[in-house]
Amino acid sequence: MYVNVSELRHRIVVLRPRDAPDEAGNLVEQSRDAYCACWAKVLPFAAKISDGYAEQVKEVEYRVVMRYREDIRDTDFIRWGNKTLAIKAPPYGMDGRKRWLVIECRELVENEP
Repeated sequence: MYVNVSELRHRIVVLRPRDAPDEAGNLVEQSRDAYCACWAKVLPFAAKISDGYAEQVKEVEYRVVMRYREDIRDTDFIRWGNKTLAIKAPPYGMDGRKRWLVIECRELVENEP
């Protein structure tokens, strides 16, 4: 995959979850705070519809490419427009260099009534 700076056309916001312990001492996500905003290239590359015994799951997977940075965690979320994407794998540098960061995400699509 080849990426040029002029292709970074999508504005994304990286959301970092803020956890706090509950009454039982378990860490529970309280909120998702905006950590940083940057330009990226967002590519939908797969769609999956799984119909199991109990429920039907619709899932769209995305590949997000942005300038390289080392502070993005695999527990973060990405807000792109009105979509919230969950990071499903640790971010990695494209071609083994530290120029572009590739983040593989998924969006869970709500069932329509």
